[in-house]
Amino acid sequence: MKPGIGSVEEAHAGHLETMLAYVDRQQLDRRETFHVWEAELPPAERDAFAALAGSEAIRASILEAFPGCTVHNVGDMNEVYVSNMGAKGSDHAFLQHHIDGPFAFLPFLTLLRCLVVIRGNDRVATIFVAQKRGSTLGTGEYCWFDYNRDIHYITKSGDADELLEDSRICLKVHYAIAPRWLAPVQGLFAGWNATYNRRARQLFVASKNPQSAVGKFLGAVVNVSTFLYPLFLQYVGVLNLLVLLLFWGVSSGHPTERVYVFSFVHYFLYFFAYTFRAVEPGKFARDATLFQLVALGTLFFQYGRTGLDVPSLVVAVLGFGLSGLAFLRLGSDRTYFGAEFGVVPTSKITGFPYGVIPHPMIVGKLIGFAGLALSAPFRAAWWPLLVGHVAFYVLVLCQETTKRHLGDSYRFEETFRDFVRFHRRTGNVVVHLITTGLGLLGIFGLVGAFVPAPAVAVAFAAAIYAFFCAYTTPDQTALMSILYTGVVLAVYLVLPVLGWPISVGLLVFGTVAQELSHIVFRERTYMSSYQSQSGAWAQFVLHSLLLVPLLCRAAFFPTALREPSGQPAA
Repeated sequence: MKPGIGSVEEAHAGHLETMLAYVDRQQLDRRETFHVWEAELPPAERDAFAALAGSEAIRASILEAFPGCTVHNVGDMNEVYVSNMGAKGSDHAFLQHHIDGPFAFLPFLTLLRCLVVIRGNDRVATIFVAQKRGSTLGTGEYCWFDYNRDIHYITKSGDADELLEDSRICLKVHYAIAPRWLAPVQGLFAGWNATYNRRARQLFVASKNPQSAVGKFLGAVVNVSTFLYPLFLQYVGVLNLLVLLLFWGVSSGHPTERVYVFSFVHYFLYFFAYTFRAVEPGKFARDATLFQLVALGTLFFQYGRTGLDVPSLVVAVLGFGLSGLAFLRLGSDRTYFGAEFGVVPTSKITGFPYGVIPHPMIVGKLIGFAGLALSAPFRAAWWPLLVGHVAFYVLVLCQETTKRHLGDSYRFEETFRDFVRFHRRTGNVVVHLITTGLGLLGIFGLVGAFVPAPAVAVAFAAAIYAFFCAYTTPDQTALMSILYTGVVLAVYLVLPVLGWPISVGLLVFGTVAQELSHIVFRERTYMSSYQSQSGAWAQFVLHSLLLVPLLCRAAFFPTALREPSGQPAA
C-alpha cells in the first residue's frame, strides 16, 4: 500500500495551471531548490493549493491504505517545492538515503507527505528503499509516503552534473493519520511534526548554499544527520532489535539454548516472504540478511571455540565461498526473491557457478555445513544444530523448486472482508479478543511444556508469529497484532510454568467460548461459510494463523462493511 500513487481529478486542471503560473513568475536559480509555505502564497494560489490538498482521489487512496483512521490536513507543513540536482550544501541530503521526520517510534500515528506534481520531469525520480522501486511522476500525479518512516532519495538520469532545463515542481501536502481511538492526540502529533519541519527547514535553508565556515558546518550537520538516522531502520529495524533483545534476555543462563534460538529465524522469513508475497521487498532483505548474519556468526563462533581442523576448514571455506560467489552473481535483489516480487525481471543467470552447479547458493551452504561437520569436536557438540540448518535449507530448496506459494491468491483485506461479515457485533469481537488471548496462552504453554528451557522456546515461537503478522498484514494491523502477541507472551513469562493439562484446558476453553459467543450474539461462524468447500482444511489453517490480525483489524480499525455491490451492509 506504500507509496500511494495516483492522479488528482481532472477538475483540478485549473488549479494545477494556477500553481504552475505562480512558480514560472518567480526568478529561480536552477542550481538551488526553492520553496514557499502555503500560508505565504497569494490568495488565488492559496485557494488552488487548498483545493488540490483536498483532492478526493488522494483522500480515498489514504483511507484505503489506513482503514478505520481519520485524516487531518497539516496546513502548517504544506509548501510549494521546486527540486534541483545541484547537490550543494544541504541540498545533497535529498540525494542520499534519508527519512524526513524523527517520530517513527510513535506507534499508530502516521504523518504522510504527499507530492502533488505541478510539472513533472521524467529524469527525476523518488526512490523508495523498502519497496525497491521509484516513482517518476508526471503532471497531475501524486505520491504519498510516511514522512517519519519511509527511507527514500531523489535521483536523476543522464549526466549527473547537467542542470535540468525544467525542474520538477510539486506541492508538498501533509496529512496526519490516526485511528479513531487516538483522534484526541492527532492534533498534538501534527503539531510536533509541523514544529520539527519548520526548524529543520530553517536549518536547511541556512545551509543549502554555504559560503561561510558556519554555513558549511550546518550543511554537514544536515547531511550527516539525514545519513545516520535511516541507518538503523534500513539495516536493523525496531522489531528485529526487540526480538534480538528478547532472545538475549530469555536465554540468560542457557548458553546452549541461546545458540539455537539465534540460529533459525531467517528460514521462517524466507518461507513467509516466498509463500505470501505481501512483505515489502526491502524489509524482507533487511530482516533476512540481519538474522542470517547472526545465525552464521553464532555458528562460526562456536566452531572457532572447538579448535582448528584444517581439512574441515578448507571444505567449509569452499562451500560458503561457493555460496558467496552465487550471491554475487545473482545480486542482492534477485537473491531475496526480487523476481518473485517484481523488483527485477525474470531471467536466467549463466555465469559460474550457475549453469554448472544447480542451486549453487544452497548447495554451497550444504557443503559448508558438511565441512564444519568434519571437525569431530564440533560435530560431537553441535550436530543437532548442523542437522537443523541442513534440514531448513532442504525445505527452502524444496519450496523454491516446487514453487509452492499463494501467489496473487492471498490478499489480507479480502480475507478480512469475509471474516468481518461474521463478526459485526462488538460484543462478539470483544469476546473473541479475550478468548483468542487465552487460546494463544495455551499454545505457548504447550510449546514450553516439553522443553528444558520453556521461556526460550516460547519467546522464539512468539517472535516467529510476530514476523508472520508483519509479513502478511498491513502495517497498522501488524503492529497491533505484534503488541497483542507481546502482551500474551508477557503474561506467560510472569506466570508459573504452565503444564500441558492447563495449556490444553486454556486452548479448549477459548475455542468453546468462541463458539458460544457466536450463538449468544447470533452470528454464524466464519468456518461455516466454507467448511463444505474443497480445500476447507487449508483455509481453516490459514484463517487460524490470521485470527489475531483479523480480530485486531476488526476491533481497533473498524470501517463500515460494504457488500460487493458497493452498498453498505445492513
